[in-house]
Amino acid sequence: LRDKVGFAPNECRYKVYVIDEVHMLTNEAFNALLKTLEEPPAHVIFVLCTTEPHKVPSTVLSRCQRFDFRRGSVAIVTEKLQHICEQEQVHITPDALEFIARRAGGSFRDAESLLDQLSAYGDDQITLEVVQRILGSVPAALVNGLLRSLVSRDIPTGLRAINEALDNGAEPRQ
Repeated sequence: LRDKVGFAPNECRYKVYVIDEVHMLTNEAFNALLKTLEEPPAHVIFVLCTTEPHKVPSTVLSRCQRFDFRRGSVAIVTEKLQHICEQEQVHITPDALEFIARRAGGSFRDAESLLDQLSAYGDDQITLEVVQRILGSVPAALVNGLLRSLVSRDIPTGLRAINEALDNGAEPRQ
């Protein structure tokens, strides 16, 4: 890396080096990187990615701009999915979009991947029921029935609700 950063890029304005899981570097590697970070060439940009910034030496951190990324909220992920659907002319109901966004847990990549899988099924309109069936999720009414049986300590009804969900193809972890 130290040898290559000195060369100017051939086609673009900058050379961008992305170092993923930078916290895994050895002390020797950090020292070598520090030398380059102290006086970087004008055409070089380093992107240091880590989930554990406390493991990156303070001498390296002091020479970096820090950007903390967070998971997207359900509303923002839903909005992004809606935009994609409009661009790709995918017909989907708002509750199905929200369900996908919730299922993705704030991950834009996971949400887009789920949407891609669902749109490949070729239905004219993607509804919440279609999404739940394809993803092996349990309908909310069934979950509510199970919760009611738990609160009322009605074990036979609760077991029937679980068996019904499994018989309908629901994933047990879901």
